[in-house]
Amino acid sequence: MIAYFFNYGQKIRFLCLFIAWTGAIAQVLFGDQLGQIVNIGALAYAGFIILTVVRLRRDSILILLMLTVVAWSLISQWPDQQDWTAGGRYILIFSAFLPTMVMVRATALTMPSVHRTQTALSKLPAEAASGGFQLAANMFGGVINLGALAILSAAVPANANLQRRKLGAEATLRGMVTAAAWSPFFVAFAVGQSFTDPLNSWIAIAMGSVTTVVFALITIPVFNRSFTLAQLRLVAGCLAPVLVRILVVLAAVLAAAIIFGFTALSAVVVVMPVLIVIQFALNPPMMPVIVQEGRRSIKSMADDIVIISVSMLIGHFAVSTDIFNELFSTMHTGMIPGWWALMITPSVMMVASLVGVHPVISSVALLSVFSNGNADVHPALLMQAHLIGWGAGTMSSVASLSAITCANLFNIPIRQIVLGPNLLAALGYAVLGGAVLSLVNLAL
Repeated sequence: MIAYFFNYGQKIRFLCLFIAWTGAIAQVLFGDQLGQIVNIGALAYAGFIILTVVRLRRDSILILLMLTVVAWSLISQWPDQQDWTAGGRYILIFSAFLPTMVMVRATALTMPSVHRTQTALSKLPAEAASGGFQLAANMFGGVINLGALAILSAAVPANANLQRRKLGAEATLRGMVTAAAWSPFFVAFAVGQSFTDPLNSWIAIAMGSVTTVVFALITIPVFNRSFTLAQLRLVAGCLAPVLVRILVVLAAVLAAAIIFGFTALSAVVVVMPVLIVIQFALNPPMMPVIVQEGRRSIKSMADDIVIISVSMLIGHFAVSTDIFNELFSTMHTGMIPGWWALMITPSVMMVASLVGVHPVISSVALLSVFSNGNADVHPALLMQAHLIGWGAGTMSSVASLSAITCANLFNIPIRQIVLGPNLLAALGYAVLGGAVLSLVNLAL
C-alpha cells in the first residue's frame, strides 16, 4: 500500500512539473495574455515543490532549515497573496529551465559525436589527460552542465590509479564550473539576468569566453607542467566531433534571443526543446532511452530544484522589501565604488560557499545591492563578476552539488577534490577575476 501511494505521488509530481513547464512556456511566449495559464503553472509548481519536500534527502533538509533561518532574518513580514503570486510567477521560469537542461543532458548522452569524443579522451596519454579533461569539461559543461561529469568520468581508463582519477576529477570540476562564465545554460546566468538587462547579459557572456580562455591558459600549465602545444592539438582533435554541434546550439539560442527579443533564459527554454524534438526525429529509436533517462535525472535532482526555487523565492521577497540595501546603507552611504563591488562580489560568493551558503543566496544579496545604479559599475562587468563568483564557489565547496557529483562519479573523497589545488584555483579565480574586471571598469 505504501509503495502504491509512493508511485502515485511520483506520477502527480511529474504531472505538476509538466503543467508548470507549460505555464512557463506560455509566460515566455505570451506574457500576460495567458495570465490564467501562467497562474495555474505557478500553482502546479508549488504543488511539485510541496510533494518533493516530503521526499528530501537529509542534507537537503538541513539546507532548507538554513534557508528558513535566512528568510526569518531577512523578511520582516509574512508575504500576502499578491506577493506569493508575484513570487510564483518570478520563479516559474525555473520549472522550465531545469527540466529542459535535464533533457538536454539525456539527449547528449545518446549522441554518437559525444561518444566519439568520450572514446578519444579515454585514449589520451596520462600527461595530456588533465588538460584534456579540463577543456572538455568546459565545452560539455557549457551546454549540459553536470552531464559533463558523467561523460568524462566514464572516459577514465578502467585501470586508472587513484592519482590519475584525482587529477581527472580536479580538472573536470575546474573546467565544468568555470563554464558558467560564458554559458547561458547555467542557473548562475538565470539568476544574474534577473538583475541585468538582456544586452548587458550577452556582453557578459562574450566577456566570459575571454575569462574562460585566460583561466585555462593559466591553470592548465600550472597544474600540469608537462602539458605542451602538441598535447593541446591532440586534445583539440578529441573535441572536434562535438564542436560544431555546440556552436549550432549556441547560435540557435542567440538567434532566437535577437529575432524574438527573448532574454537568454527565455531563449533557452524555448529553443532547446525544439532541438531535442529534432534529435528525436533524426534518431527515433533513442527517444524512449532519452525520456527514461530524463525521468530518472529529474527524480535525482528534484531536491536541487526545490532548493534553488526556495532560494530564489526568498531572494525575491527580500529584494522586494529592499532589505539588502537597508542593511548595506548602515555601513556605507552614497554611490558604491565600482572597483569595490567587482572585487567583493566573486570573493564573498566563494567564501560564502566554503561555509555552505548556496550561491543563489549570496549572489541575490550582492546583486540587489550593487545593481540598478547603486554602484558605479558597468552592468555587464557586474554580471561577469557574479558568474566568476559562482564558478569559484562551486569549485571549492564541499556542499556544492557539482563537487559532490564529481567526487561520486570519479570515486574520490570530496575533500581531496575541493580542498587541494582547486581551492587555490578558486581563490585566484575570484580575486584576480575581480581585480581585472575592476581595472576594466576604471578604463570605461
